[in-house]
Amino acid sequence: STSDKCSSHVTSDTRAAWRYFQGADITVMTIIRTSTCSLQKKPHGKPDRQCIAHCSNGFRCPRAVQTSFSTRHKACPVPYCERHLKFGDDALKVYQHPKGFGKILVARFNLPKGYRMVYHGLRQTTGTDPHLDPDEDRTLWFYPAPGFEVNGYLDPSPCPGSVLQFAANGGPQEVANIRQNDRSFGHRNGSYGGMEYEASMSIPAGTQLVHNYGSEWWKDRPELKRSNVGTDRFPAPKRKVRKMGKETQR
Repeated sequence: STSDKCSSHVTSDTRAAWRYFQGADITVMTIIRTSTCSLQKKPHGKPDRQCIAHCSNGFRCPRAVQTSFSTRHKACPVPYCERHLKFGDDALKVYQHPKGFGKILVARFNLPKGYRMVYHGLRQTTGTDPHLDPDEDRTLWFYPAPGFEVNGYLDPSPCPGSVLQFAANGGPQEVANIRQNDRSFGHRNGSYGGMEYEASMSIPAGTQLVHNYGSEWWKDRPELKRSNVGTDRFPAPKRKVRKMGKETQR
């Protein structure tokens, strides 16, 4: 549909390409889907004004961020437009794991190293226990700026557009390809917030996005066994094998 392609408010630098792709046949559309997304550079010392997500046509979304910068709280809003905040970045797609590991997150396009994504959700309080580990395993500690001290946790479960909640933990022979950086969105004691992640390497289309849940997460769930999550259809990056002489050390 037109709304799925973010056709409204197309910026001048993509208008010519947009006119071309509007008349594209299915072969050209397949080429678009295997193209590389642009790297969303953050304005130096300023909040994002443009949505950092990409649309289903492979172009960066031209819409404005859904909430303006708060001078009162000195906090940047989650840098997605209303549509992508609700439905998620179209450069990423949620699938059911073929081997029954639950939902996983897959790159729909080639993602460059440094590609920005936000893990966002409702901010919940932890009460008096700063080391509380909620039963919901998709929660994420919230460290808002300034200070970057823990301020509750983010619960993405009621937010289907927060697709990073479905990124898997890589297995023993796999390596993470996304990581959390030091950017936060939302203000201290607010109702909603986000923490930014970025691609730590180039991610080919069709590859799973995987990261490290942390040793404490696994320690609190001894009944779970860590396994490789990559498949032929949805691979995960393999850990490099070190070679020593003619022998291979795993």
